[in-house]
Amino acid sequence: MEIAHKLNKINQRIYQAATKAGRDPRKVKLLAVSKTIPAAVLLEAYKAGQQDFAENRVQEWLNKVPELPADCYWHIIGRLQTNKVKYLDQRVSLIHSLDRLALLKRLEEHGARRDLVWPVLVQVNIARDDAKTGLLREEVADFLIEALNYPHIRVNGLMTIGLFEADIQETRGFFRDLRRLRDDLKKEFPKEFTLNELSMGMSQDFEIAIEEGATIVRVGREIFGER
Repeated sequence: MEIAHKLNKINQRIYQAATKAGRDPRKVKLLAVSKTIPAAVLLEAYKAGQQDFAENRVQEWLNKVPELPADCYWHIIGRLQTNKVKYLDQRVSLIHSLDRLALLKRLEEHGARRDLVWPVLVQVNIARDDAKTGLLREEVADFLIEALNYPHIRVNGLMTIGLFEADIQETRGFFRDLRRLRDDLKKEFPKEFTLNELSMGMSQDFEIAIEEGATIVRVGREIFGER
């Protein structure tokens, strides 16, 4: 019941943030960040209506998938190592962290072998944080042009991670910059990419992200508590 109560509160906050911004709350997806959380706890969340879960590590994802119902949607949000790509399959709903050419190539090779098209988000280091991975904003357009050469990759949008030490206005600025970048890219590539998804915002800042256009928010601590 505690998990159900927390999910209900977060969904209420999502509704309020979206409504405040004049957006349809149904266009914002809550992604439960389930890294290190036992499958039994995730099952509680599932029974409370949560179907989208996110894992950082491929091995942990592989261990949990058989323990949860087949209608769960699994997202890979951590930095994906190229040597782990071979373990991915059709149960991956979205890869949030495409951040380099080597990973693009490995996903293409694996997708071709399995006859799968990987839905991905391009990770952007919009804050230019040396501690984080991701493309710089000026690199994204060229990266998208390169991605057109890979038929087993489908770029659905962009992802970023905010700065933990940033204040509210700085955080809002980063999210706004990502949305503006996405909007510019949609104009530049109107036929090649949809780029509808913006994965940004976590437990400490997801409401700001929604106000700035997030379509996916990644929340862990507020659902499952401190790890």
